[in-house]
Amino acid sequence: MTITVIFDMDGVLIDSEPVWQDVEKAFYLQEHGLTLVDADFSAFTGMPVMFFLRKLHERHQLPAHDLSRVHDIIVGRVAEKIRQQPRPMPGIFQLLDELYQRNIAMAVASSSPLRQIDNVLDTLNIRHYFQAAISAETLAHGKPHPEIFLNTAAMMDADPEFCLVIEDSLNGLIAAKAAGMRALALPAPHQRHDPRFTLADAIIDHHDEVLPFILTLR
Repeated sequence: MTITVIFDMDGVLIDSEPVWQDVEKAFYLQEHGLTLVDADFSAFTGMPVMFFLRKLHERHQLPAHDLSRVHDIIVGRVAEKIRQQPRPMPGIFQLLDELYQRNIAMAVASSSPLRQIDNVLDTLNIRHYFQAAISAETLAHGKPHPEIFLNTAAMMDADPEFCLVIEDSLNGLIAAKAAGMRALALPAPHQRHDPRFTLADAIIDHHDEVLPFILTLR
Protein backbone atom coordinates (compact mmCIF):
# COMPACT_ATOMS: atom_id res chain seq x y z
CA MET A 1 0.00 0.00 0.00
CA THR A 2 1.39 3.41 -1.02
CA ILE A 3 0.45 6.06 1.53
CA THR A 4 0.42 9.82 0.91
CA VAL A 5 0.68 11.91 4.07
CA ILE A 6 -1.11 15.27 4.13
CA PHE A 7 -0.14 17.67 6.91
CA ASP A 8 -2.18 20.50 8.25
CA MET A 9 0.18 23.37 9.12
CA ASP A 10 -0.85 25.45 12.15
CA GLY A 11 -0.61 23.21 15.20
CA VAL A 12 0.91 20.32 13.22
CA LEU A 13 4.07 21.62 11.56
CA ILE A 14 4.44 24.68 13.75
CA ASP A 15 2.99 25.74 17.09
CA SER A 16 1.34 28.84 15.67
CA GLU A 17 -2.23 28.70 16.97
CA PRO A 18 -1.21 30.72 20.08
CA VAL A 19 0.50 33.25 17.81
CA TRP A 20 -2.66 33.78 15.78
CA GLN A 21 -4.72 34.26 18.92
CA ASP A 22 -2.22 36.64 20.53
CA VAL A 23 -2.09 38.80 17.39
CA GLU A 24 -5.87 38.82 16.98
CA LYS A 25 -6.45 39.64 20.65
CA ALA A 26 -3.97 42.54 20.51
CA PHE A 27 -5.42 43.89 17.25
CA TYR A 28 -9.05 43.92 18.39
CA LEU A 29 -8.22 45.35 21.79
CA GLN A 30 -6.28 48.19 20.16
CA GLU A 31 -8.65 48.85 17.25
CA HIS A 32 -12.03 48.25 18.89
CA GLY A 33 -11.45 48.02 22.65
CA LEU A 34 -12.69 44.43 22.38
CA THR A 35 -11.34 41.67 24.62
CA LEU A 36 -11.55 38.37 22.75
CA VAL A 37 -12.17 35.22 24.78
CA ASP A 38 -11.87 31.49 24.09
CA ALA A 39 -15.42 31.31 22.77
CA ASP A 40 -14.44 33.68 19.96
CA PHE A 41 -11.89 31.17 18.68
CA SER A 42 -12.93 27.65 19.63
CA ALA A 43 -15.45 26.90 16.88
CA PHE A 44 -13.26 28.30 14.11
CA THR A 45 -9.93 26.56 14.63
CA GLY A 46 -8.75 25.15 11.32
CA MET A 47 -10.99 27.38 9.21
CA PRO A 48 -9.75 30.07 6.77
CA VAL A 49 -8.75 33.35 8.41
CA MET A 50 -11.22 35.47 6.45
CA PHE A 51 -14.12 33.20 7.41
CA PHE A 52 -13.15 33.57 11.07
CA LEU A 53 -12.92 37.35 10.76
CA ARG A 54 -16.33 37.63 9.09
CA LYS A 55 -17.95 35.57 11.84
CA LEU A 56 -16.11 37.53 14.51
CA HIS A 57 -17.33 40.85 13.11
CA GLU A 58 -20.88 39.52 12.89
CA ARG A 59 -20.74 38.22 16.47
CA HIS A 60 -19.55 41.54 17.89
CA GLN A 61 -21.35 43.80 15.39
CA LEU A 62 -18.13 45.27 14.05
CA PRO A 63 -17.86 47.01 10.65
CA ALA A 64 -17.16 44.63 7.78
CA HIS A 65 -16.16 47.08 5.04
CA ASP A 66 -12.43 46.86 5.78
CA LEU A 67 -12.05 43.13 6.41
CA SER A 68 -9.41 42.84 3.69
CA ARG A 69 -7.26 45.41 5.51
CA VAL A 70 -7.77 43.65 8.84
CA HIS A 71 -6.91 40.31 7.25
CA ASP A 72 -3.68 41.63 5.73
CA ILE A 73 -2.58 43.30 8.96
CA ILE A 74 -3.18 40.18 11.06
CA VAL A 75 -1.55 37.80 8.57
CA GLY A 76 1.44 40.11 8.28
CA ARG A 77 1.91 40.37 12.04
CA VAL A 78 1.62 36.62 12.49
CA ALA A 79 4.18 36.03 9.74
CA GLU A 80 6.61 38.46 11.35
CA LYS A 81 6.29 36.83 14.78
CA ILE A 82 6.85 33.39 13.28
CA ARG A 83 9.98 34.58 11.46
CA GLN A 84 11.28 36.18 14.64
CA GLN A 85 10.57 33.22 16.91
CA PRO A 86 9.52 30.05 15.08
CA ARG A 87 8.24 27.21 17.21
CA PRO A 88 8.30 23.96 15.22
CA MET A 89 6.20 21.21 16.71
CA PRO A 90 8.27 18.75 18.76
CA GLY A 91 9.51 15.88 16.62
CA ILE A 92 8.41 17.35 13.29
CA PHE A 93 11.89 17.48 11.72
CA GLN A 94 12.59 13.86 12.63
CA LEU A 95 9.21 12.72 11.29
CA LEU A 96 9.62 14.56 7.99
CA ASP A 97 13.08 13.12 7.54
CA GLU A 98 11.92 9.59 8.32
CA LEU A 99 9.06 9.79 5.83
CA TYR A 100 11.29 11.37 3.21
CA GLN A 101 13.90 8.61 3.59
CA ARG A 102 11.14 6.05 3.05
CA ASN A 103 9.98 7.84 -0.14
CA ILE A 104 6.57 8.57 1.34
CA ALA A 105 4.90 11.40 -0.56
CA MET A 106 3.92 14.43 1.53
CA ALA A 107 1.82 17.55 1.07
CA VAL A 108 0.63 20.51 3.15
CA ALA A 109 -3.07 21.45 3.13
CA SER A 110 -3.78 24.46 5.30
CA SER A 111 -6.51 27.02 5.85
CA SER A 112 -3.83 29.69 6.22
CA PRO A 113 -3.14 32.01 3.27
CA LEU A 114 -0.58 30.72 0.78
CA ARG A 115 1.89 33.45 1.70
CA GLN A 116 1.74 32.26 5.29
CA ILE A 117 2.33 28.66 4.21
CA ASP A 118 5.34 29.84 2.20
CA ASN A 119 6.59 31.80 5.20
CA VAL A 120 6.44 28.75 7.49
CA LEU A 121 8.00 26.34 4.99
CA ASP A 122 10.87 28.76 4.34
CA THR A 123 11.36 29.78 7.98
CA LEU A 124 11.56 26.15 9.09
CA ASN A 125 13.51 25.18 5.94
CA ILE A 126 11.20 22.23 5.22
CA ARG A 127 9.83 23.07 1.76
CA HIS A 128 11.90 20.32 0.10
CA TYR A 129 9.97 17.60 1.93
CA PHE A 130 6.65 18.40 0.23
CA GLN A 131 5.43 17.76 -3.29
CA ALA A 132 2.53 20.20 -2.88
CA ALA A 133 1.43 23.01 -0.57
CA ILE A 134 -2.20 24.06 -0.85
CA SER A 135 -4.19 26.85 0.81
CA ALA A 136 -7.95 26.93 1.29
CA GLU A 137 -8.03 30.72 0.88
CA THR A 138 -9.06 30.58 -2.81
CA LEU A 139 -11.35 27.56 -2.57
CA ALA A 140 -15.13 27.71 -2.58
CA HIS A 141 -15.26 25.89 0.74
CA GLY A 142 -12.92 25.79 3.74
CA LYS A 143 -12.63 23.10 6.36
CA PRO A 144 -14.74 21.26 7.57
CA HIS A 145 -15.66 20.82 3.90
CA PRO A 146 -13.43 18.17 2.28
CA GLU A 147 -12.58 20.25 -0.82
CA ILE A 148 -9.01 21.09 0.21
CA PHE A 149 -8.12 17.47 0.91
CA LEU A 150 -9.75 16.16 -2.27
CA ASN A 151 -7.87 18.80 -4.29
CA THR A 152 -4.63 17.84 -2.57
CA ALA A 153 -5.14 14.17 -3.38
CA ALA A 154 -5.82 15.04 -7.01
CA MET A 155 -2.66 17.16 -7.22
CA MET A 156 -0.65 14.32 -5.70
CA ASP A 157 -2.30 11.76 -8.03
CA ALA A 158 -3.29 9.86 -4.90
CA ASP A 159 -6.40 7.87 -4.07
CA PRO A 160 -8.13 9.46 -1.03
CA GLU A 161 -8.45 5.98 0.45
CA PHE A 162 -4.67 5.81 0.66
CA CYS A 163 -4.14 9.29 2.10
CA LEU A 164 -3.36 9.92 5.76
CA VAL A 165 -4.14 13.38 7.14
CA ILE A 166 -2.55 14.75 10.31
CA GLU A 167 -4.77 17.39 11.92
CA ASP A 168 -4.95 19.27 15.19
CA SER A 169 -8.43 20.74 14.74
CA LEU A 170 -11.86 19.19 14.80
CA ASN A 171 -12.85 21.07 11.64
CA GLY A 172 -9.83 19.66 9.82
CA LEU A 173 -10.53 16.18 11.11
CA ILE A 174 -14.13 16.32 9.88
CA ALA A 175 -12.89 17.49 6.47
CA ALA A 176 -10.38 14.64 6.22
CA LYS A 177 -12.93 11.97 7.09
CA ALA A 178 -15.49 13.51 4.73
CA ALA A 179 -12.86 13.17 1.99
CA GLY A 180 -12.68 9.44 2.67
CA MET A 181 -9.19 9.61 4.13
CA ARG A 182 -7.55 8.15 7.19
CA ALA A 183 -6.76 10.76 9.81
CA LEU A 184 -4.60 11.14 12.88
CA ALA A 185 -5.69 13.73 15.43
CA LEU A 186 -3.00 15.71 17.22
CA PRO A 187 -5.16 17.92 19.46
CA ALA A 188 -3.81 20.65 21.68
CA PRO A 189 -3.33 19.46 25.29
CA HIS A 190 -6.47 21.23 26.52
CA GLN A 191 -8.52 19.42 23.84
CA ARG A 192 -6.94 16.00 24.29
CA HIS A 193 -9.98 14.50 25.99
CA ASP A 194 -12.62 16.06 23.75
CA PRO A 195 -14.70 13.01 22.75
CA ARG A 196 -15.29 14.43 19.28
CA PHE A 197 -11.70 13.63 18.33
CA THR A 198 -12.57 9.93 18.46
CA LEU A 199 -13.69 10.48 14.86
CA ALA A 200 -9.99 10.07 14.02
CA ASP A 201 -8.44 6.70 13.21
CA ALA A 202 -6.14 7.39 16.15
CA ILE A 203 -5.40 10.22 18.57
CA ILE A 204 -1.71 10.93 19.07
CA ASP A 205 0.27 13.06 21.50
CA HIS A 206 3.52 13.34 19.54
CA HIS A 207 4.86 13.05 16.03
CA ASP A 208 6.87 9.95 16.91
CA GLU A 209 3.57 8.03 16.86
CA VAL A 210 2.94 8.75 13.16
CA LEU A 211 5.41 6.37 11.51
CA PRO A 212 4.43 3.34 13.65
CA PHE A 213 0.81 3.98 12.63
CA ILE A 214 1.77 4.16 8.96
CA LEU A 215 3.73 0.92 9.20
CA THR A 216 0.60 -0.89 10.39
CA LEU A 217 -1.03 0.12 7.09
CA ARG A 218 1.68 -1.16 4.75
